[in-house]
Amino acid sequence: MFLTFRESRFDVRVLILLRMLWTAGAQRIAVNEYRWLKKLGYDAQIVFLRASNTKGYEEILKDVDYTVIRKTSGPLTPVFSAITKKFAKDRGSESTVDLDLILKTPEIAKKKKADYLVCHDQWAGLGGYLAKKTLGLPYVVFIHEKLSDYSVPLLGKLATDVEKKVLENAEKVLAVTDKVAKTVEEKHGVRATVNFPGLDELSSTPLSQKENLLLTVAFWDKGRKPEIYLDIAEKIGGHKLIFAGNWRIPELKRDFLIKVGKRGLEDKVLLKEGLSEKELTGLYKKSKFLLRFGFGEYGLGTPVVEALQHTLPVIVNEELGTSSLIKAYKCGYVLPDINPNAVAEIVSSIDEEQYTSMQLGISKLRNVYTWERHARQLIS
Repeated sequence: MFLTFRESRFDVRVLILLRMLWTAGAQRIAVNEYRWLKKLGYDAQIVFLRASNTKGYEEILKDVDYTVIRKTSGPLTPVFSAITKKFAKDRGSESTVDLDLILKTPEIAKKKKADYLVCHDQWAGLGGYLAKKTLGLPYVVFIHEKLSDYSVPLLGKLATDVEKKVLENAEKVLAVTDKVAKTVEEKHGVRATVNFPGLDELSSTPLSQKENLLLTVAFWDKGRKPEIYLDIAEKIGGHKLIFAGNWRIPELKRDFLIKVGKRGLEDKVLLKEGLSEKELTGLYKKSKFLLRFGFGEYGLGTPVVEALQHTLPVIVNEELGTSSLIKAYKCGYVLPDINPNAVAEIVSSIDEEQYTSMQLGISKLRNVYTWERHARQLIS
C-alpha cells in the first residue's frame, strides 16, 4: 500500500530509519529526504538506531526532527560487531549490525505513531519487515551498495534468506544507482527502482578562479584503497592532492602517513579531517577536479554528488556507480582503469572552454535529478 499525493497531509507520519548516526552518504541523503517530505506535506522524522563518536553531523542535522535510540554501545555490541566483521572485514565498528536495536523497530514505530517506513539498507529493512508483520505498516528499502553473495559458512545462508525476505515483502525496493539495482535482481530476483539523489546548485566557480588542487573525499577504509591515489599525487606536477574525510580505522591512517613519508609526498598530499560543512564547501569551490574511484562497490561515491552540486567536474573510474551518468552528461572524465598518467594529462591540459562545457553538462544533470523527484519516488 503506497501513500498517494491525494492523501498527502501532515497527519501521515513517515519514519526514515537508519542504523547509525554519522556523516556518511546514506545519512546525508536521509536528511534531504526528510526536508523534502516535509515540503510535500508529510510529517517526517528520522530515527537513528545508534550514535557514533564521529563529529561533524551537527550542522547537517540543524532544524531536523530526529531521534537517536541508543547513544552508546550496548551489552551485545561486541557480539554483533564480531559477527558483522565476518561479513565486512574492511569496515570499522560503525558498520555493526545491532540486531537488538533492529528488533525494537516495531516498538519504536508504534511509539512514534508511524504510518510508513523508509529503511536505509536491507538491515534497517529488517526492522521494517518486523513492523509490517506485527503492525501492518508498509515499508520501502533503499539499497546503497551492491548485494553480493555471503561467503560466511551457515551465517551467510541465514543472512541471504533474511535479506531476500526483507526485500520481497517491501512495498518497493529502491537502489542508489543502476549498477546496485542490477545486483539486487541478480541475487534475489527482486526488481529495484533506481532513485538517484537530488542535486541542488550550491556554487559554481570557473576554472580561472580555481587553485592548483585536486580533491578526493571519503570515509576512508581499506575498501577505498587510499594508497592508489598516491600514484596520482606523484604525477600531478604543480598540484596538491587533498584527502578529505575521517578515517574508519586509526591503524590504516597511520600506515598511510608512513607511505606518504617514504614516498616524499608530504608537500603534495594533505589530510583534512573533522571538516565542518563550510570548510568542505570551500574545498569543493577551490579544487579543479574531484577524484573518486570505486572498487566493485557500485555505489554513488557520495562526494561525487556533492561535487556536482558545486559544479565541480569529476574524474572517476568505470566501476563507480555514477560513471554512466558522468559519461552521459559529460560532467567529467570516466577512466576505463585508474591510470595516473591519464589523470596527470587531463589536469595539465584542461582549458577554460573544456571546463565550462563540463560545467554546463553538470547543470543539465541537475535539472533532471531533483530532490522533489527523489522524495516522490519514496512514497508513490
